[in-house]
Amino acid sequence: MKAKKIVAGVSAAALAALTLSFAAAADEPTGYVSFTAVKSVIGQGFTVEPINVPLFEGDKGVDIVKRAVGDDGVVFTESDYGAYITGFTDADTGAEIPAEVAAVCPEMNKRNNEGYLSAFDYTAESGWSFFINGEYAQVGIVDYEPQNGDVLEFRFTVYGYGADLGIDNSEWGGAAALTEQVDASELIKKCAYAVDLKNDTPALREALDVLAKYGVSQSEIDSAAAALESAAEVLIPTTSEEVSDDSGNEEVDASVSAESKGSPDTGIGGAAVMFGVILLAGGAVAVSGKTK
Repeated sequence: MKAKKIVAGVSAAALAALTLSFAAAADEPTGYVSFTAVKSVIGQGFTVEPINVPLFEGDKGVDIVKRAVGDDGVVFTESDYGAYITGFTDADTGAEIPAEVAAVCPEMNKRNNEGYLSAFDYTAESGWSFFINGEYAQVGIVDYEPQNGDVLEFRFTVYGYGADLGIDNSEWGGAAALTEQVDASELIKKCAYAVDLKNDTPALREALDVLAKYGVSQSEIDSAAAALESAAEVLIPTTSEEVSDDSGNEEVDASVSAESKGSPDTGIGGAAVMFGVILLAGGAVAVSGKTK
């Protein structure tokens, strides 16, 4: 009887360990998405500076946004075309509107709700547009299926439904692009990883200043990205699975590989649990054999 109780106890422990291993695997991110929200068209830089957001299986774009700013940090509006983001919680710093924007929007209002930056603030054409890997999104945020290594960039617009962001709407009778449309995705990603790795260098500050400035050129963005990469102690990965070992600092490289958000869990911990399960199961068989 005592042997049977031991077998039952060991089997229960094995089952519990197996359950925990699957639960842990379900809770592990499958990658990361670099996220930022920019309000440079009103001269106020960032609503959210570049950060890396964990990505889990089955996530949609709305999950990334909510994970980045919290459920209370974003405002959704329902329409016939589905839900879309109309606002983010945000402090009004009262900075000067860039001259290029002020020239085409001479009569701008203020914000409608304190503590938020929302559609119809400042002008009747304002709102939040978003870009995926530097490209203007062609899908709604509720339908966007993020992938590991993506860059999700929200930008506030006040003129021409994105014309002030470099989107040319003249083909359908809208406004022509007011500035050059640039791809800042790599710089955003590098900034996010530099923050993760605590590489708070002057190059990171300068890179953030470039991202926060209205009307910057592609060459300025590319130069900032190159400078940031050169200044970092560890080469900033271009995907969430890459960690360079070119820095010559084995201690730094090891810590980055083990702890960086850019290095999702390899599953070693889960493998250890499974190995424990096998040992427990083997023990149960051994005890059972001895009782026959």
